Amino acid sequence: MLTSSVWKPFPRYLAEPEVEDLHEDVTPSEHDLIVRYATIGIFVILATASLHLTKVIALPITAGIIFGLVLGPAVDGMVRRNVPQHLAAAIIVLLFLGVIAAAITVLAVPMAGWSDQGPAMMAALKTKLAGAFAVMDQAKAAIAALMGKSGAELNISQGNPLIDIAVSSSTVAGGMLIFVATVYFWLATRRHLKARALRLCLGRGARKSAGAFFQEIETRVARYFGLVTLINLGMGLLTMAIAWLAGLPYPVFWGALAFVMNYLAFIGPIIVTVMLFAGALIDAPFLLTAIWPAAAYFVIHLIEGNAITPVFVGRRLTVSPFLVFIGFIFWLWLWGPVGAVLSTPILLVAMVAQEEFARYRAAQAEEDNQDQSPARAA
Repeated sequence: MLTSSVWKPFPRYLAEPEVEDLHEDVTPSEHDLIVRYATIGIFVILATASLHLTKVIALPITAGIIFGLVLGPAVDGMVRRNVPQHLAAAIIVLLFLGVIAAAITVLAVPMAGWSDQGPAMMAALKTKLAGAFAVMDQAKAAIAALMGKSGAELNISQGNPLIDIAVSSSTVAGGMLIFVATVYFWLATRRHLKARALRLCLGRGARKSAGAFFQEIETRVARYFGLVTLINLGMGLLTMAIAWLAGLPYPVFWGALAFVMNYLAFIGPIIVTVMLFAGALIDAPFLLTAIWPAAAYFVIHLIEGNAITPVFVGRRLTVSPFLVFIGFIFWLWLWGPVGAVLSTPILLVAMVAQEEFARYRAAQAEEDNQDQSPARAA
């Protein structure tokens, strides 16, 4: 028979560990931490529900504040030249609306022409990609057979998220009015709002941190939108050149489409790629002829997203791709395509708030240590 010393190396024959006391009371610090995180979770849930229920009002107000942050430096430049702030805000808003109206006027004819080409694009896709559609139908039928459902139950919704904004003309008109009014009043009164917010802060350190927070938000958001707009403008010009070389009608339309859709991270370039491919299929004699415009655009987008944008945007404006993706999905689900455009600026605001709060806490801890040092020396 083996001695007991032989069995000791094997874990299954080791002595049973002592059971810890499961009735140990939770310490006050642990209890406060649990309550704090529970409160934050409840607040996030309630805030998400409130933003969803008040989408008609919350969306244009948030968009107006973001654009107010972007246009704020222009107003400050006019105020430094002795232009009254209300007049400067009105001039900037009118110029902004004039640019939008001019863009709509220039693009009205190309957009109308390509809207008429929609049925032809779908017919070309069905004709020249009949084999691919047949494979997709067979796969859908196989999945339906495995799941025990009919094919009708597996149909994907035909709803387009880009059309959700224009469901009601009155809602769009009201939202645009709220958006323009928010931009104007933010630009005209943001200094007074900032001063009143600083008065609510108790203590010199809190006021200093809040002032740095407002300044950093305006700087980062304005710089982000300015750089991204220049990059998107370059993408629009290159796409217009690709459409002209491919012989597509209305190259200006394709450039404007690429410029606008590049604000939509992840799905915007995919939409442009698919539409370029579908548009080239209408008159292309061969499939390869229709592929090259979409492939050229997608390659340029990959270069822009992985080389150009990180270099020009810089580290201070660079956000974790994972956080960008999560924010994009969340705001797209909550507010649609406009929320997707605003997702990165909102994330930048949250990051600035977290950084300033951490800096404020570090300053407070340093002040506490300095106050305690004389007492210890005494």
